Amino acid sequence: MTIRTLLLLSCLAGTAAAQQPAPAGAGDTAAKTQDGDTWSEGFGRAPNYRSALAEAIEDAVGKVKGIAVARGPSLRSRLTVVTEHKDGDNEGWFDGQGEAETEWVRQQLQGFVQSYDVLEKQRGDDGIWEVTVKALVLGHDHENSAIVIELDDNDLRKWQQQRFHEDGDGAPFERRPGTFAGPEIGEYLRKSGAVQIVNGGAGVDLRSGSAQKEREKAGQMVVASHKVVVRWEPLVVQSTVERENKARPTRGPRYEWMSGGAVQVTVRIDDLVKGTELAKQTFAVDGSDIKGHSVKEIGAFVNKLVDRAKATVATKIFFTLRPPVVLRKWAGDDGKWFVEARMQKRVAAGFEKFSVGNDGSLASPDWQSFATARLVGGDDDRCTFELTGDVDAGRIDVDISQVRPVVQ
Repeated sequence: MTIRTLLLLSCLAGTAAAQQPAPAGAGDTAAKTQDGDTWSEGFGRAPNYRSALAEAIEDAVGKVKGIAVARGPSLRSRLTVVTEHKDGDNEGWFDGQGEAETEWVRQQLQGFVQSYDVLEKQRGDDGIWEVTVKALVLGHDHENSAIVIELDDNDLRKWQQQRFHEDGDGAPFERRPGTFAGPEIGEYLRKSGAVQIVNGGAGVDLRSGSAQKEREKAGQMVVASHKVVVRWEPLVVQSTVERENKARPTRGPRYEWMSGGAVQVTVRIDDLVKGTELAKQTFAVDGSDIKGHSVKEIGAFVNKLVDRAKATVATKIFFTLRPPVVLRKWAGDDGKWFVEARMQKRVAAGFEKFSVGNDGSLASPDWQSFATARLVGGDDDRCTFELTGDVDAGRIDVDISQVRPVVQ
């Protein structure tokens, strides 16, 4: 399905929802539709109309889904696009009346808000805008309720085998190149259901003389709020040839096994709306603990290491975009400690082990772990974890500490 087809379907769905009348009494109180979606009013006040509109929509969503969702990274990134992105600076937009403006905003908020109407807008003598909206807030978690990114990934396709003698001088006596084919980082991120990837193209190709309706389509694409750049170095694996047994010389080749491997990668995440660098890190993913492979199984060894490397990178990207912050902590009746974190169960269920701690600081840029944890329950918004091992619960701070999965 092409992007234009998806765009058309999205606009048609939005138009249909806009034509759906709000139930009686959908004024100050939220009112549900037959599909479980909810009409909700919201109010915003800000120095400019776009910011006031975004605040009003956030308020409307918060009344239905709660403040944790309304101010969570997915909706916040979308509202920031509505507030600041240059793609909204089209002539005649953001006056609260233009159809093209409404469609563009609805496109950016897909998965959260199906449609909205500006009920009231005014600018006071102090220059501050006040906006009231009526929004149809979706009652289910939609796959497009996601942070939208532009992904630039050179992909990990090449590896090099370095062969060593067991009794050698520590230098490889031979190097062999190889290639690898497998899922790209984008596939890992898409399967989370919380990251949407758009291309970096210019969108609709408009020529001079196009009709006004056609020109308006230039703004009807979802805008990426972040850009993720991944740069892989070739993966290097080592194999060792057993030392020669001079007492029992063999005529055939000596046994050779996989003895290690690693790959270096650089990940950079930019906030496209604010024009800032959110994160940049160069690190190595090690595979020296992957044991039990003879050189005849080099393909299986490489597969395991590449899978680990891509899962590690995808996890770093995902949890940088959507920090799994601890929302609360408590001690159970049996003395065990529990925490609740902002993480979808469908994401957490893919991991076996977790670490609870603090992200880097000025004093220490590395992850500081205060406890290990295991998943005990969750839903589409948050998960509950039981702390295990040596627990230092006193150092776990609500709204600061995070729960991070451990990639194995």
